[in-house]
Amino acid sequence: MRTYPTIVDLLNMEGPGLQDYVTADELNQLLDGTLPHGLIADRYMEDLDWTNLVAVETGKTATRADLLTWIGWELEVAAEQRAEDAATNALAGLRAHAAAQARHERLALHSRDALIARAKENGATKDGIAKSLGISRPTLDKWMQEQADRSLFNDAIYTLVRRDTSQQGQEMLLQALGIRDTSAQAHVFLAGLSARALGDLRDGERELLDRAEKRARELV
Repeated sequence: MRTYPTIVDLLNMEGPGLQDYVTADELNQLLDGTLPHGLIADRYMEDLDWTNLVAVETGKTATRADLLTWIGWELEVAAEQRAEDAATNALAGLRAHAAAQARHERLALHSRDALIARAKENGATKDGIAKSLGISRPTLDKWMQEQADRSLFNDAIYTLVRRDTSQQGQEMLLQALGIRDTSAQAHVFLAGLSARALGDLRDGERELLDRAEKRARELV
């Protein structure tokens, strides 16, 4: 038989922990104060009396008092863990909401850009498009320029990706494909361009990269 100075020493060495010894409902009741700690202490005491594998040196009164103290400590830990879990779950909910909102905004912006392009292709004037969107003509010009920049940088970045760049360089370039921040795309494109030997470009690639480089330098 293994003997320990106190029940706390025994539990710290061999367990079980409080959450392994009570049901989920009982733990809730212990935390909200509707279940007396003494009932759980008595449960431990009964098991200690029954087992012939372990024992404690203290008497029953001191052992029960130690159990009540230990249960209080365990409940403090459980309450702190629940508070941490609640905060973690709340933050996870916020992240999920932000991600969903970002996806929705990306889809909405993509749809807007496609509608603007279709209206322009069908002969609509910029003034007419701006009026339909409820925006000013300068705002429309800004949107259309950003759309043209994204298209240019996406094509130019993809051209660099298709060449034999390093894995790190490819990852950097791929992360910039499709993002809406054209300034960030410009920075990434210029970084990728400076790391490439451009002596083996195909027809049209040199002209594309030259246009993208000129525009990128205007933005940065």
